[in-house]
Parts: sequence; C-alpha cells; structure tokens
Amino acid sequence: MIQPRSAANEAVLLVSQAAAPAGVLAPLFPELARVDTVAAALDRLRAGGAAAGETVVLLDAPTVAAVEALARLEPAPAVVVLLPDGQGHDGTGFIAAGAQDVRRAGDGDALRSAVSAARRRQMRENRLRTALAEAQRDRAEAASLLDAAGTAVAAALDPMMALTSAALASPLLPRQQDRLLAVQAAGAALRTTMAALRPVGSGAEAEESLTLAALAADADAATAKAMSIESGADEEFTGDAAGLRGLLTLLAAEGGASLSLSLRPAGEAAELTLRRRGAARLRPLVLAAVQPLVRRLGGHLATGGPDGAAGEGLTVRIPVRAVPRPAALSVLLVEDNPIGRLVAAGFFKALGHTVTTAEDGALGLAVATDRRFDLIVMDVQMPVMDGHEAARAIRALPGEAGRVPIVALTAGTDAEDDARCRAAGMDDCLHKPLTMDRLRTVLEHLFPGRVQAGG
Repeated sequence: MIQPRSAANEAVLLVSQAAAPAGVLAPLFPELARVDTVAAALDRLRAGGAAAGETVVLLDAPTVAAVEALARLEPAPAVVVLLPDGQGHDGTGFIAAGAQDVRRAGDGDALRSAVSAARRRQMRENRLRTALAEAQRDRAEAASLLDAAGTAVAAALDPMMALTSAALASPLLPRQQDRLLAVQAAGAALRTTMAALRPVGSGAEAEESLTLAALAADADAATAKAMSIESGADEEFTGDAAGLRGLLTLLAAEGGASLSLSLRPAGEAAELTLRRRGAARLRPLVLAAVQPLVRRLGGHLATGGPDGAAGEGLTVRIPVRAVPRPAALSVLLVEDNPIGRLVAAGFFKALGHTVTTAEDGALGLAVATDRRFDLIVMDVQMPVMDGHEAARAIRALPGEAGRVPIVALTAGTDAEDDARCRAAGMDDCLHKPLTMDRLRTVLEHLFPGRVQAGG
C-alpha cells in the first residue's frame, strides 16, 4: 500500500515488464516501486487512496489507453511517459490522453526534474478537480432548492391568477379593474422570474410553446409600452423564447420607436414578423447585438434608409412552427364551494376549455342529463347529493351520457378514498388543493394531445 511520505521520499511507481529499467532508475528515485502491468498499477493506486494523487507513474512501453486509464483515477497520479533512447519525442497523443510529460529514460537529471514538476502539476490539478466537484455538488443543491421554491410559488400563484382572471370577467368599477390588472401583471412577472431562476438541464430544448400575447405579457415595462400585436395574438407556435424576448428588448432599447408583431400560420409552418417604426435609429452597438440574435433565430433582418441603417421600416422575419390548436373540451364542473368553483373554472378557461358549473350533485345530474359534455369534474363532499351518489346516477344514464369521463375532486389523500371514487364510477381523482400541474396531468391522461399550452 502506498503510504504518505515526506517531500524528500515521494512515491514513484514504474510500470514495466522488464527489470532493467528499474535498475537504471532506482538510484534516481529512492522510493521507486515496480509493477508489471497497468492493471497492477491501477490496483495499487486504488488501494493507496488519497496518496495516489502524490504518486508519479513512470510508464515504460506506453499506450494511449494506459495513460487514459491512469488519468481517470480519483485522485489521479502524475503520469510520465518513458520513451526509449533513439525514439522520436512526439508525445502529443500521450499528453492529450492525460500524461503530464514525455521523457527519454536515459536522461537521468532531466527525468528527475520532470518527475518533480509533474507531481506538482498533477497535485494542483487534483485540487482543482476536487474544488470543481464540490462546486457542482453545491450547484446541484442550490438547483434543488430553487426547483422546490418554484414548485411552491406555482402552487400558491396558480389559484391567485385564476381568481384574478375570473374577477376581471365580472362587472367592475374602473378603479377595481386597474387594481386587478396590476395584480395580474405582478403575478405574471413573478412567474417569469421564477421560471428564469429554476435550473435548466444542459440538454434542454431551447424552444418553447408560445403566443404573441404571452410574449407581450412577459415583456418589461419599456418593451411592453412600445409593442403592439397586429395579428395572431393567441395563435400558438414554438420558438426560442429567450432569444425572442432578448430581441424585443434590444429593438425597444431606443426610445421613440414602436414595435408591431404579427404571426401568419400556414399549416405547420408560420412566419413571425417584427416591425420597428419611428424616427429614432438603433445605435450601431445595439444593431450589432441584434444581427447575431436574428441569425440565431433563423430570421432575416431588412433595414431602411439610404445607408442601410436601422431607421424607419426595420423588419425582422423569423420562421417558426405553428402548433395546431386542439379542440376545446366542454367541461361540467360540480362544486358547492364558490371559491373552489372560481379557481377550478379559471384553470379550465386558462387552458382554453369551456366550463358549465353546478352547485351540488343533484343539479350536476340534471345538467348532465340534459346536455352532453366531454368531461365532468365532480366534488365528492356536497349537500343534497354527494359526488359518489351523483357519479353512480350519471353512470346509470343511457347512451353516451352515461359514459362521459368523470373525475373526482377530493380532499382525501389515501388509497381508500381513491378506491371509493372509482367504485362509484369515476375515472380519475384530482386531489385538493387543485393546481394547474395536477389538472394538466389528469387531462393529458384522459385526453392525450388536447391539453392547451396556456395557463
């Protein structure tokens, strides 16, 4: 086993199948040990633990694969490749594989200096590796905390946004509407901020599902003030959201100009057009930042003016992929709690679906008998007729009315509660408090491909 040692007697391990090199090198390195194979060297170094990072391996008759195997150890030893006298000194491949140096075995003094320098460099590299690994662990912990915080914020924010949207749909005084719009804007800003802070994997897709309305809602105040949407505000498309937001911010950087956006779908292909109008020209520095961003988005920038500067008439055309809008679901929501009814209805409306509400199981049964729905969401605990009884009665209806999917809305959390709901004829369960993520999961299970991208 390799033991820690003083600087004067540091371990040198020779990997050679011949005994002769050891006899030549022993006077140079008092702590020289020899093994026959790279596999034996790897076993010895692993057994030595942390001391392996202070060891120098002299590799006789080397191969690139052997160097790579030694360099993968943690901590890694310093590897010095020994070339026979008379062989060319081209060690590029060995250095690239992780060797610290390539030397001829016959040059004793130079080899001793090279071994000392290689050990120092490798120990420094090992310290850097350790620091990097610790930083990556800290980053993973921070990412986990941010992800948990983002989930908690979303769980609290979704009902608030749904209630705000529902309140804005009712008659309001102008002052009340202004205040609710301010709440809605603050909520959107918080959602955008949390999305930006939450970690994104290195392999994550740059593209997101977007609408022009969503881009406008996420814009900062200065950009939003300069921006208007000519057409296609709610048409869904996929694109580089970060790149588009950055481009809008740059185009609005100079005051006195206006931006207009339009989207023209044509099947799955679509074209996003951004026009900048106004006497104020983009400064050369800003224009220089705009051009690579436009190229990143796969677009084309046309400038106006006799000198081609970015003045009136600057137009950017960006190809995007249109997302066909799935057909809206017709939903019957049976919920006796008025706040719960507002929140759940707000979630469905935010996803683009139509909602009819009923306040108890008996009213829900009556509505389900008279009209056809794609989905019934049924609270379990209600007056007059509870959810279990209402679900059984709906299942007894003839034809399609008795086969409509029913999802329980329940405060129960254990398997027994879910089993009772399914025994009553319900297809799935949504557990309170209702969140947009839970709703999306259930809808995607029951209606694949029909969950809207909004909300």
